Amino acid sequence: MTKLAGIQENKSKAAYLSRLPSLDGWRAISITLVLGSHSTHTAHFPHQLDIVFKWAFDSDLGVRSFFLISGFLITWLMLLENDRSGRINLKHFYVRRCLRILPVYLVYLGAIAGLQAFTPYSQSTIHWIANLTFTTNFLGAGAATGHLWSLAVEEQFYLTWPLAVVLFGLAATPRRVLFAFGLVLAVSPFWRVISYTHTYTHPLFGGYSLLNYMDSLVIGCASAIFLNRKPTLLEKYLTADPWLPALSAMALILTPYILNKLFLLGVFTVSLGPSCEALGLAVLLLQSLFLANWGFYRILNWRWVRQIGVLSYSIYIWQQIFWMQPETLGVGDVWWMSFPGWLLPVFFVAFISYYGLERPLLGLRSRFR
Repeated sequence: MTKLAGIQENKSKAAYLSRLPSLDGWRAISITLVLGSHSTHTAHFPHQLDIVFKWAFDSDLGVRSFFLISGFLITWLMLLENDRSGRINLKHFYVRRCLRILPVYLVYLGAIAGLQAFTPYSQSTIHWIANLTFTTNFLGAGAATGHLWSLAVEEQFYLTWPLAVVLFGLAATPRRVLFAFGLVLAVSPFWRVISYTHTYTHPLFGGYSLLNYMDSLVIGCASAIFLNRKPTLLEKYLTADPWLPALSAMALILTPYILNKLFLLGVFTVSLGPSCEALGLAVLLLQSLFLANWGFYRILNWRWVRQIGVLSYSIYIWQQIFWMQPETLGVGDVWWMSFPGWLLPVFFVAFISYYGLERPLLGLRSRFR
Protein backbone atom coordinates (compact mmCIF):
# COMPACT_ATOMS: atom_id res chain seq x y z
CA MET A 1 0.00 0.00 0.00
CA THR A 2 1.32 3.46 -0.90
CA LYS A 3 0.32 6.56 0.99
CA LEU A 4 -0.47 9.89 -0.69
CA ALA A 5 2.84 11.70 -0.77
CA GLY A 6 3.26 15.22 0.42
CA ILE A 7 0.20 15.53 2.71
CA GLN A 8 1.11 17.16 6.02
CA GLU A 9 -0.96 18.56 8.85
CA ASN A 10 0.84 21.91 9.06
CA LYS A 11 0.07 25.00 7.02
CA SER A 12 3.12 24.63 4.77
CA LYS A 13 1.63 22.55 1.98
CA ALA A 14 4.04 23.42 -0.85
CA ALA A 15 4.91 19.72 -1.18
CA TYR A 16 1.35 18.76 -2.16
CA LEU A 17 1.07 16.77 -5.33
CA SER A 18 0.01 18.98 -8.23
CA ARG A 19 -1.68 16.00 -9.90
CA LEU A 20 -3.42 13.70 -7.46
CA PRO A 21 -3.40 9.96 -8.20
CA SER A 22 -6.53 8.09 -9.30
CA LEU A 23 -8.55 11.15 -10.40
CA ASP A 24 -8.11 10.45 -14.10
CA GLY A 25 -9.17 6.86 -13.39
CA TRP A 26 -12.37 8.08 -11.77
CA ARG A 27 -13.00 10.28 -14.80
CA ALA A 28 -12.59 7.19 -16.97
CA ILE A 29 -15.23 5.35 -14.93
CA SER A 30 -17.56 8.34 -15.13
CA ILE A 31 -17.37 8.61 -18.91
CA THR A 32 -17.76 4.83 -19.26
CA LEU A 33 -21.04 5.00 -17.34
CA VAL A 34 -22.23 7.72 -19.73
CA LEU A 35 -21.13 5.95 -22.92
CA GLY A 36 -22.60 2.63 -21.83
CA SER A 37 -25.94 4.23 -21.02
CA HIS A 38 -26.06 6.12 -24.32
CA SER A 39 -25.17 2.97 -26.26
CA THR A 40 -28.65 1.61 -25.58
CA HIS A 41 -30.11 4.44 -27.69
CA THR A 42 -27.93 3.85 -30.76
CA ALA A 43 -29.09 2.19 -33.96
CA HIS A 44 -28.77 -1.62 -34.03
CA PHE A 45 -28.25 -1.94 -30.30
CA PRO A 46 -29.06 -5.62 -29.55
CA HIS A 47 -32.10 -5.69 -27.28
CA GLN A 48 -30.92 -8.90 -25.63
CA LEU A 49 -28.27 -6.72 -23.98
CA ASP A 50 -30.82 -4.27 -22.58
CA ILE A 51 -30.89 -5.81 -19.11
CA VAL A 52 -27.08 -6.03 -18.93
CA PHE A 53 -26.54 -2.40 -19.91
CA LYS A 54 -29.42 -1.25 -17.71
CA TRP A 55 -27.68 -2.64 -14.64
CA ALA A 56 -24.08 -1.95 -15.63
CA PHE A 57 -24.34 1.66 -16.81
CA ASP A 58 -26.07 4.78 -15.54
CA SER A 59 -25.44 8.13 -17.20
CA ASP A 60 -26.87 10.11 -14.28
CA LEU A 61 -24.45 8.45 -11.87
CA GLY A 62 -21.64 9.11 -14.33
CA VAL A 63 -22.49 12.81 -14.53
CA ARG A 64 -22.83 13.08 -10.75
CA SER A 65 -19.39 11.50 -10.45
CA PHE A 66 -18.03 14.17 -12.79
CA PHE A 67 -19.65 16.84 -10.61
CA LEU A 68 -18.11 15.35 -7.48
CA ILE A 69 -14.65 15.32 -9.04
CA SER A 70 -15.09 18.86 -10.33
CA GLY A 71 -16.17 20.23 -6.94
CA PHE A 72 -13.31 18.39 -5.26
CA LEU A 73 -10.62 19.53 -7.67
CA ILE A 74 -11.45 23.22 -7.95
CA THR A 75 -11.80 23.50 -4.16
CA TRP A 76 -8.53 21.63 -3.64
CA LEU A 77 -6.69 23.98 -6.01
CA MET A 78 -8.23 27.07 -4.42
CA LEU A 79 -7.20 25.90 -0.95
CA LEU A 80 -3.65 25.22 -2.14
CA GLU A 81 -3.49 28.69 -3.65
CA ASN A 82 -4.77 30.23 -0.43
CA ASP A 83 -2.26 28.25 1.65
CA ARG A 84 0.65 29.25 -0.58
CA SER A 85 -0.10 32.92 -1.23
CA GLY A 86 -2.65 33.85 1.43
CA ARG A 87 -5.31 34.73 -1.13
CA ILE A 88 -7.36 33.36 -4.03
CA ASN A 89 -7.08 35.23 -7.32
CA LEU A 90 -10.57 35.11 -8.83
CA LYS A 91 -9.40 36.61 -12.12
CA HIS A 92 -6.87 33.82 -12.57
CA PHE A 93 -9.44 31.22 -11.55
CA TYR A 94 -11.92 32.31 -14.20
CA VAL A 95 -9.22 32.60 -16.86
CA ARG A 96 -8.18 29.00 -16.11
CA ARG A 97 -11.79 27.82 -16.30
CA CYS A 98 -12.35 29.61 -19.60
CA LEU A 99 -9.21 28.09 -21.09
CA ARG A 100 -10.30 24.68 -19.84
CA ILE A 101 -13.93 24.72 -20.95
CA LEU A 102 -14.45 27.15 -23.81
CA PRO A 103 -12.13 26.06 -26.64
CA VAL A 104 -13.61 22.57 -27.05
CA TYR A 105 -17.09 23.80 -26.18
CA LEU A 106 -17.11 26.57 -28.80
CA VAL A 107 -15.59 24.39 -31.51
CA TYR A 108 -18.30 21.82 -30.80
CA LEU A 109 -21.00 24.48 -31.14
CA GLY A 110 -19.37 25.54 -34.39
CA ALA A 111 -19.63 21.96 -35.63
CA ILE A 112 -23.32 21.88 -34.66
CA ALA A 113 -23.86 25.13 -36.55
CA GLY A 114 -22.30 23.42 -39.57
CA LEU A 115 -24.65 20.47 -39.18
CA GLN A 116 -27.61 22.83 -39.02
CA ALA A 117 -26.43 24.58 -42.16
CA PHE A 118 -25.71 21.51 -44.28
CA THR A 119 -27.91 18.70 -42.91
CA PRO A 120 -31.57 18.37 -41.85
CA TYR A 121 -30.54 18.89 -38.23
CA SER A 122 -32.04 21.98 -36.65
CA GLN A 123 -32.51 23.56 -33.24
CA SER A 124 -34.41 26.67 -32.24
CA THR A 125 -33.02 30.13 -31.52
CA ILE A 126 -33.85 29.77 -27.82
CA HIS A 127 -31.78 26.61 -27.69
CA TRP A 128 -28.84 28.39 -29.30
CA ILE A 129 -29.18 31.16 -26.73
CA ALA A 130 -29.20 28.53 -23.99
CA ASN A 131 -26.07 26.87 -25.39
CA LEU A 132 -24.19 30.17 -25.64
CA THR A 133 -25.20 31.39 -22.17
CA PHE A 134 -24.79 28.10 -20.27
CA THR A 135 -28.48 27.94 -19.42
CA THR A 136 -29.28 24.74 -21.30
CA ASN A 137 -30.34 23.12 -18.03
CA PHE A 138 -33.16 25.68 -17.80
CA LEU A 139 -34.07 26.51 -21.41
CA GLY A 140 -33.59 23.14 -23.07
CA ALA A 141 -31.56 22.11 -26.12
CA GLY A 142 -31.59 20.32 -29.44
CA ALA A 143 -30.77 16.66 -29.94
CA ALA A 144 -27.07 17.36 -30.54
CA THR A 145 -26.72 19.73 -27.57
CA GLY A 146 -28.92 18.08 -24.95
CA HIS A 147 -25.90 16.90 -22.96
CA LEU A 148 -24.65 20.47 -22.52
CA TRP A 149 -26.99 20.86 -19.53
CA SER A 150 -24.23 19.39 -17.37
CA LEU A 151 -21.75 22.04 -18.56
CA ALA A 152 -24.37 24.65 -17.69
CA VAL A 153 -24.65 23.25 -14.16
CA GLU A 154 -20.87 23.34 -13.75
CA GLU A 155 -20.53 26.88 -15.07
CA GLN A 156 -23.29 28.11 -12.76
CA PHE A 157 -21.46 26.45 -9.89
CA TYR A 158 -18.15 28.03 -10.95
CA LEU A 159 -19.78 31.46 -10.91
CA THR A 160 -21.12 31.08 -7.37
CA TRP A 161 -18.80 28.89 -5.30
CA PRO A 162 -15.37 30.56 -5.86
CA LEU A 163 -16.98 33.97 -5.49
CA ALA A 164 -18.50 32.91 -2.16
CA VAL A 165 -15.15 31.54 -0.98
CA VAL A 166 -13.46 34.88 -1.60
CA LEU A 167 -16.24 37.24 -0.48
CA PHE A 168 -16.98 35.42 2.78
CA GLY A 169 -13.46 34.22 3.55
CA LEU A 170 -14.58 30.63 3.51
CA ALA A 171 -11.09 29.30 2.82
CA ALA A 172 -10.06 30.48 6.29
CA THR A 173 -13.25 29.34 8.03
CA PRO A 174 -14.00 25.76 6.94
CA ARG A 175 -16.61 25.29 9.67
CA ARG A 176 -18.71 28.08 8.18
CA VAL A 177 -18.54 26.59 4.72
CA LEU A 178 -19.33 23.11 5.99
CA PHE A 179 -22.44 24.56 7.65
CA ALA A 180 -23.43 26.08 4.30
CA PHE A 181 -22.86 22.69 2.69
CA GLY A 182 -25.15 21.15 5.27
CA LEU A 183 -27.91 23.50 4.16
CA VAL A 184 -27.39 22.46 0.53
CA LEU A 185 -27.51 18.79 1.49
CA ALA A 186 -30.82 19.47 3.22
CA VAL A 187 -32.31 21.46 0.32
CA SER A 188 -31.28 19.33 -2.67
CA PRO A 189 -33.41 16.26 -1.75
CA PHE A 190 -36.54 18.42 -1.38
CA TRP A 191 -35.71 20.19 -4.63
CA ARG A 192 -35.48 16.85 -6.44
CA VAL A 193 -38.85 15.77 -5.08
CA ILE A 194 -40.45 19.01 -6.30
CA SER A 195 -38.86 18.53 -9.72
CA TYR A 196 -39.86 14.86 -9.91
CA THR A 197 -43.49 15.50 -8.93
CA HIS A 198 -43.74 18.63 -11.13
CA THR A 199 -45.17 20.54 -8.19
CA TYR A 200 -43.96 23.75 -9.82
CA THR A 201 -43.34 24.27 -13.53
CA HIS A 202 -40.79 27.08 -13.18
CA PRO A 203 -37.47 26.29 -14.96
CA LEU A 204 -35.63 26.53 -11.61
CA PHE A 205 -37.45 23.35 -10.59
CA GLY A 206 -36.70 21.48 -13.81
CA GLY A 207 -35.02 18.09 -13.75
CA TYR A 208 -31.62 19.56 -14.62
CA SER A 209 -31.68 22.42 -12.13
CA LEU A 210 -28.40 23.24 -10.42
CA LEU A 211 -29.92 22.54 -7.00
CA ASN A 212 -30.89 19.02 -8.06
CA TYR A 213 -27.19 18.27 -8.49
CA MET A 214 -25.68 20.72 -6.01
CA ASP A 215 -25.22 18.07 -3.32
CA SER A 216 -22.80 16.10 -5.53
CA LEU A 217 -20.76 19.25 -6.14
CA VAL A 218 -20.63 20.34 -2.49
CA ILE A 219 -19.77 16.84 -1.27
CA GLY A 220 -16.78 17.05 -3.60
CA CYS A 221 -15.92 20.48 -2.16
CA ALA A 222 -16.27 19.21 1.42
CA SER A 223 -14.00 16.26 0.60
CA ALA A 224 -11.28 18.66 -0.56
CA ILE A 225 -11.64 20.71 2.63
CA PHE A 226 -11.31 17.63 4.84
CA LEU A 227 -8.28 16.46 2.86
CA ASN A 228 -6.68 19.89 3.14
CA ARG A 229 -7.40 20.47 6.82
CA LYS A 230 -7.44 16.97 8.33
CA PRO A 231 -5.25 14.74 6.15
CA THR A 232 -3.85 12.71 9.05
CA LEU A 233 -7.32 11.95 10.42
CA LEU A 234 -8.56 10.97 6.97
CA GLU A 235 -5.54 8.80 6.32
CA LYS A 236 -6.05 6.96 9.60
CA TYR A 237 -9.75 6.34 8.95
CA LEU A 238 -9.32 5.29 5.34
CA THR A 239 -6.18 3.15 5.60
CA ALA A 240 -6.11 1.54 9.06
CA ASP A 241 -8.76 -1.01 8.03
CA PRO A 242 -9.37 -0.14 4.36
CA TRP A 243 -12.10 -2.72 3.77
CA LEU A 244 -14.47 -1.11 6.30
CA PRO A 245 -14.74 2.34 4.63
CA ALA A 246 -14.60 0.77 1.16
CA LEU A 247 -17.50 -1.61 1.81
CA SER A 248 -19.48 1.10 3.60
CA ALA A 249 -19.02 3.39 0.61
CA MET A 250 -20.10 0.65 -1.79
CA ALA A 251 -23.24 0.09 0.30
CA LEU A 252 -24.04 3.82 0.07
CA ILE A 253 -23.73 3.66 -3.72
CA LEU A 254 -25.33 0.29 -4.47
CA THR A 255 -28.36 0.50 -2.18
CA PRO A 256 -30.06 3.43 -3.98
CA TYR A 257 -28.64 2.24 -7.31
CA ILE A 258 -30.29 -1.17 -7.05
CA LEU A 259 -33.53 0.19 -5.59
CA ASN A 260 -33.75 2.71 -8.43
CA LYS A 261 -33.25 0.02 -11.08
CA LEU A 262 -36.03 -2.02 -9.45
CA PHE A 263 -38.32 1.04 -9.09
CA LEU A 264 -38.56 0.46 -5.34
CA LEU A 265 -38.72 3.02 -2.51
CA GLY A 266 -38.94 5.98 -4.88
CA VAL A 267 -39.44 8.33 -1.94
CA PHE A 268 -35.88 7.43 -0.91
CA THR A 269 -34.17 7.00 -4.28
CA VAL A 270 -35.47 10.29 -5.69
CA SER A 271 -34.74 12.41 -2.65
CA LEU A 272 -31.75 10.93 -0.79
CA GLY A 273 -30.44 8.35 -3.24
CA PRO A 274 -28.17 10.75 -5.21
CA SER A 275 -26.75 12.19 -1.98
CA CYS A 276 -25.92 8.70 -0.69
CA GLU A 277 -24.25 7.80 -3.99
CA ALA A 278 -22.19 11.00 -3.88
CA LEU A 279 -21.09 10.33 -0.29
CA GLY A 280 -20.05 6.82 -1.21
CA LEU A 281 -18.14 8.02 -4.25
CA ALA A 282 -16.40 10.67 -2.14
CA VAL A 283 -15.15 8.06 0.34
CA LEU A 284 -13.83 5.87 -2.46
CA LEU A 285 -12.19 8.82 -4.19
CA LEU A 286 -10.43 9.95 -1.02
CA GLN A 287 -9.33 6.43 -0.19
CA SER A 288 -7.92 5.97 -3.69
CA LEU A 289 -5.69 9.00 -3.14
CA PHE A 290 -4.07 7.40 -0.11
CA LEU A 291 -4.09 3.82 -1.42
CA ALA A 292 -3.44 4.26 -5.12
CA ASN A 293 -1.90 0.78 -5.41
CA TRP A 294 -4.41 -1.11 -3.28
CA GLY A 295 -6.91 -3.49 -4.83
CA PHE A 296 -9.23 -1.95 -7.41
CA TYR A 297 -7.56 1.45 -7.11
CA ARG A 298 -4.53 0.05 -8.90
CA ILE A 299 -6.68 -0.23 -12.03
CA LEU A 300 -7.55 3.46 -11.82
CA ASN A 301 -3.88 4.26 -12.30
CA TRP A 302 -3.19 1.97 -15.24
CA ARG A 303 -1.84 4.06 -18.09
CA TRP A 304 -4.61 3.34 -20.59
CA VAL A 305 -7.32 3.95 -17.98
CA ARG A 306 -5.76 7.29 -17.06
CA GLN A 307 -5.61 8.14 -20.76
CA ILE A 308 -9.37 7.66 -21.09
CA GLY A 309 -9.79 9.96 -18.10
CA VAL A 310 -7.54 12.57 -19.72
CA LEU A 311 -9.72 12.44 -22.85
CA SER A 312 -13.00 12.33 -20.90
CA TYR A 313 -13.99 15.99 -21.36
CA SER A 314 -13.55 15.86 -25.13
CA ILE A 315 -15.23 12.44 -25.22
CA TYR A 316 -18.23 13.79 -23.33
CA ILE A 317 -18.58 16.84 -25.56
CA TRP A 318 -18.33 15.05 -28.91
CA GLN A 319 -20.10 11.75 -28.19
CA GLN A 320 -23.56 13.29 -28.52
CA ILE A 321 -23.35 13.54 -32.32
CA PHE A 322 -22.63 9.86 -32.82
CA TRP A 323 -25.27 8.19 -30.65
CA MET A 324 -28.20 10.09 -32.17
CA GLN A 325 -30.39 8.32 -34.70
CA PRO A 326 -28.79 8.66 -38.19
CA GLU A 327 -31.94 10.17 -39.71
CA THR A 328 -31.45 13.20 -37.44
CA LEU A 329 -28.54 14.16 -39.67
CA GLY A 330 -30.18 12.91 -42.85
CA VAL A 331 -27.88 9.93 -43.30
CA GLY A 332 -28.76 6.32 -43.83
CA ASP A 333 -27.73 3.17 -42.00
CA VAL A 334 -24.09 4.03 -41.21
CA TRP A 335 -21.75 2.08 -38.95
CA TRP A 336 -20.36 5.19 -37.26
CA MET A 337 -23.79 5.98 -35.80
CA SER A 338 -24.63 2.39 -34.86
CA PHE A 339 -23.68 0.10 -32.00
CA PRO A 340 -20.84 -0.59 -31.31
CA GLY A 341 -19.12 1.23 -34.18
CA TRP A 342 -20.16 4.65 -32.90
CA LEU A 343 -17.52 4.46 -30.17
CA LEU A 344 -14.65 4.47 -32.67
CA PRO A 345 -15.32 7.97 -34.10
CA VAL A 346 -16.05 9.23 -30.57
CA PHE A 347 -12.57 8.30 -29.37
CA PHE A 348 -10.96 9.40 -32.63
CA VAL A 349 -12.52 12.87 -32.54
CA ALA A 350 -11.85 13.17 -28.78
CA PHE A 351 -8.18 12.33 -29.39
CA ILE A 352 -7.93 15.11 -31.98
CA SER A 353 -9.89 17.48 -29.74
CA TYR A 354 -7.64 16.89 -26.73
CA TYR A 355 -4.30 17.06 -28.52
CA GLY A 356 -5.42 19.83 -30.88
CA LEU A 357 -7.32 22.05 -28.46
CA GLU A 358 -6.98 21.07 -24.80
CA ARG A 359 -3.33 20.10 -24.46
CA PRO A 360 -1.82 23.10 -26.29
CA LEU A 361 -3.47 25.37 -23.72
CA LEU A 362 -2.12 23.55 -20.65
CA GLY A 363 0.99 25.71 -20.54
CA LEU A 364 -1.06 28.88 -20.86
CA ARG A 365 -3.39 27.77 -18.06
CA SER A 366 -0.43 27.06 -15.79
CA ARG A 367 0.63 30.72 -16.03
CA PHE A 368 -2.54 31.64 -14.16
CA ARG A 369 -2.12 29.03 -11.42
